[in-house]
Amino acid sequence: MGKMDQRYLILGASMLKRLDVTEILAAEQRRGRNRRATQIALVTLAAVVVAGAVAWGWWTWQSRSLAAYVTDRVTRGDLVVSLIATGTLEPSQKVGVSSLIAGTLASVDVDYNETVSKGQRLGTLDPRDYIARRERALAAVAAQVASRDAVMTAVTDAEATLQRARELPRGEVVSSKDVELAGTALIRAQANLAVADAQLNVARADLASAQSDYDKTIIVSPIDGTVLDVNAVKGQTVSAATLTAPLFTIASDLKLLGLDVDIDEADVVQVRAGDPVLFTVEAQPDKPIAGTIQQVRSAPSESDGVTSYTATIDVDNPDGLLRPGMTATASIETDRVSNVLTVANAALRFVPKTTPPTESGHQVYVLRDGTPLRVVVTTGLTDGTRTAIASGDLAVGDLVVAGIKDR
Repeated sequence: MGKMDQRYLILGASMLKRLDVTEILAAEQRRGRNRRATQIALVTLAAVVVAGAVAWGWWTWQSRSLAAYVTDRVTRGDLVVSLIATGTLEPSQKVGVSSLIAGTLASVDVDYNETVSKGQRLGTLDPRDYIARRERALAAVAAQVASRDAVMTAVTDAEATLQRARELPRGEVVSSKDVELAGTALIRAQANLAVADAQLNVARADLASAQSDYDKTIIVSPIDGTVLDVNAVKGQTVSAATLTAPLFTIASDLKLLGLDVDIDEADVVQVRAGDPVLFTVEAQPDKPIAGTIQQVRSAPSESDGVTSYTATIDVDNPDGLLRPGMTATASIETDRVSNVLTVANAALRFVPKTTPPTESGHQVYVLRDGTPLRVVVTTGLTDGTRTAIASGDLAVGDLVVAGIKDR
């Protein structure tokens, strides 16, 4: 090998050595950066694990603390006190129309749900017997009028005879006795006239009665309204024993109904005229309907030993969707407070077993950092489930203890 070749070989080896050192240094630098990144990642992971462990530990401790209690949150809103009562919807006015006289129904002129006006014909009785009676009464009146006219003529003649007797000279044509007889005749004629007048009045009264009975053969509606019930058929006999049974039931305007509900004697003092009411019927259980208490009747009613009082409620029914006879469940608002803090009633009754007796008053136990702390409060209105808080160190969202969970 020549010297030139040897130089090239030495130069090549030298270059290879420099190349190897550079690569080695670069690799070392990369490994250093990777170690630092790994160390940072490990530190970060450790921090996350520690934070998670702390959070998990706190959550577990808090959960265990909360899990021991039944809690309720303090809320703010309106609190309404209501009474629940049931009743039946009825028309504001409902009348049963009966026949006032006996007879046989010749016609029935209306049907269910028909709208009628006051004085409109509902049905008729066979009028023939009543026509005959009226005709006899008319004839009797005519006879009594003629009889009275005859008696009136006799009175007139008696008056004229007495007048002539008084005008003629005494002792020459008539005597005093004749004058007295003429006077007596006049008195008798006047008495007969009084009798005739009385008999005529009786005849006229009989005619009026006959006419009235004839008029009653036409059964008419006493009010404007709607026919709710028809208990009459053509050919039906109405006897004296069944005169009180309604043939037709008429309700006044069904756009205004009444709801009568029974209020227990223990609650009646809370209900007043003007109280708002919401009620539902089985046909529309999800649609509360508004009404107003119009009257609380003083007369009690008793059923199975329970005394109650009737409250009447006016109900608007513009669409006619409500029907008479529907059963309604009413919620009567007897009191209300607005925008107040409220807690569950159970929270006011809760007292830890280890807590010694305290002074009289109301209190709740608020969970703060997992520990129930006693807070003295002043209470207000209650609806039986929640109670208004008038004063006390409470805020919306506070958890108050309502009991201890069974384990």
